[in-house]
Amino acid sequence: MAIGVKLTTTRNKEKAKAKAAQAATAAPPMTPEREELLRPPAFDLFLQRIRQAVEETELPLGKIGLALLMVVVVSGGAYWFYSYNQAKGEQAFAEALAIYNAEVKEAPKEGEAAEDEPPVPGKKTYPDEKTKYTEAAAAFDKAAGYASQSFMSRYYAALCRLKLDPAQGIQALRDLSVTPGAVGQMATLALADALAAEGKVDEAIAQYQQLREKCAQAGNNALVSLEVIAFALGKLYEARQDPAAAVKEYAIAAKSRSMALLGQQAYQRLAALDPEMARQMPEPKQGGEDDTF
Repeated sequence: MAIGVKLTTTRNKEKAKAKAAQAATAAPPMTPEREELLRPPAFDLFLQRIRQAVEETELPLGKIGLALLMVVVVSGGAYWFYSYNQAKGEQAFAEALAIYNAEVKEAPKEGEAAEDEPPVPGKKTYPDEKTKYTEAAAAFDKAAGYASQSFMSRYYAALCRLKLDPAQGIQALRDLSVTPGAVGQMATLALADALAAEGKVDEAIAQYQQLREKCAQAGNNALVSLEVIAFALGKLYEARQDPAAAVKEYAIAAKSRSMALLGQQAYQRLAALDPEMARQMPEPKQGGEDDTF
């Protein structure tokens, strides 16, 4: 009998030890003090600011919560509207660009046989350039109403008007040329080309010089290489009968390694204007692109 009591006592002690060990490893109960210790600092700071706002404004906490809810709703609505507006702008720009790139198929003249080429489904064609660019300009004007596509749409609208009314297109490009970034560079280049085509050599030179400054400042973000600008300036100085200025520009363009053909053409013009300077420079490689830098 004594042996049985001893065994029972031993088992009870072992059970007690197991419970004690389990209690030691278990997580302590969640008390207000423990919850305070485990609260993230950022959340605690957030609550502190809310309490401070309540004390300063003397508004009930319910109104503060409603105000926070309104901020969340308005922010979410603004983001949704921005995303929706951006998607609509991209769609409008894509539709306008499709018109701009559409093929012009003039009707056959009297006595000429019509082409037997069947129309391609979904491919838009126009009977003349005037109709095409008029529709494209209107479509780009519509796309420009969306903030995400404003500058690029205005640039293409100006190109369309350049085809319809050069004076109007030049003015539109002039307005856009002061825009910072890529659109400003593109507009300045198109403006310089348009002025040169109109025979306004001095104005074209001034625009190319401005473009050179913009591209130099843009660095790796420049859309036009300095050699291309130099070659265009060289031709304009030749047209203005200023061979000394043309030689300087052709010497810059002839060093182009990224565009071998441009370098060859610049070297040829340099050799025609100043053979001695041309002999002092290495002649660009003939044929394909020069891979040396």
